[in-house]
Amino acid sequence: MSGASVKVAVRVRPFNAREISHDAKCVIQMQGNSTCISNPKQPKDAAKSFTFDYSYWSHTTEEDPNFASQRRVYQDIGEEMLLHAFEGYNVCIFAYGQTGAGKSYTMMGKPESEQHGIIPQLCEDLFTRISENKSPQLSFSVEVSYMEIYCERVRDLLRPKSKGNLRVREHPILGPYVEDLSKLAVTSYNDIADLMDCGNKARTVAATNMNETSSRSHAVFTIVFTQKRHDEMTNLDTEKVSKISLVDLAGSERADSSGAKGTRLKEGANINKSLTTLGKVISALAEMVSVWGYSSAVCPV
Repeated sequence: MSGASVKVAVRVRPFNAREISHDAKCVIQMQGNSTCISNPKQPKDAAKSFTFDYSYWSHTTEEDPNFASQRRVYQDIGEEMLLHAFEGYNVCIFAYGQTGAGKSYTMMGKPESEQHGIIPQLCEDLFTRISENKSPQLSFSVEVSYMEIYCERVRDLLRPKSKGNLRVREHPILGPYVEDLSKLAVTSYNDIADLMDCGNKARTVAATNMNETSSRSHAVFTIVFTQKRHDEMTNLDTEKVSKISLVDLAGSERADSSGAKGTRLKEGANINKSLTTLGKVISALAEMVSVWGYSSAVCPV
């Protein structure tokens, strides 16, 4: 594998209470990896069809044979990324979209095991695979960090009481990093689950007209996964380090739809600004893929 490319999955969620009260109609249809969108204001126009790596129909219930569950989303996306991490590659999964689209549910999910999102499922799977290792020459270590970017400022979610904003620096070899960000060693899934719970409680959320618990910040959960192997023939140790970045972005929004005023309006402006910048990065990556033909290593959701 060389370089990086982008894989894209789209998911349609069930209607929320607000949409049901407005008697909303679903304009999305999915078949295989194709997503079709119709315009209810122009019923005579043909539906527009788009093809993605994955199209997940989660609008109905699990009784629907076409329903895409949390487990299926993880098996398609998370398992592949975890495999790449074991191979020694850096990987990133992030959820991108409008406020209230269901990004936090896809990435983090709910406490019930069957509703766990990509992040807890990947963490649990990571330690399951580590426990299956029988080689005495191979050892593993896992460190995690959790931060949020709120109004263009970086905050450590594992030290929520700490004051001041963390600075983003650039290492000449390792690239960008956040100075003084906590990096905690963990030895089990329960350790990670406790830290995730602590960080989620500290994350900045607020109610808007579009979403009762709108994420007002971008949250980045990072796993540094190190594999150490001892070669008995040469008596040398080799080390392979992978960084797994799992990102729940704040949703884009329109001020008139979300009813944002004051602080909420300022938050929304910063969210939209940063998402526009991210869009430019994705476009640049896509252009690199088309020019150089890089293979898969990065997977937005």
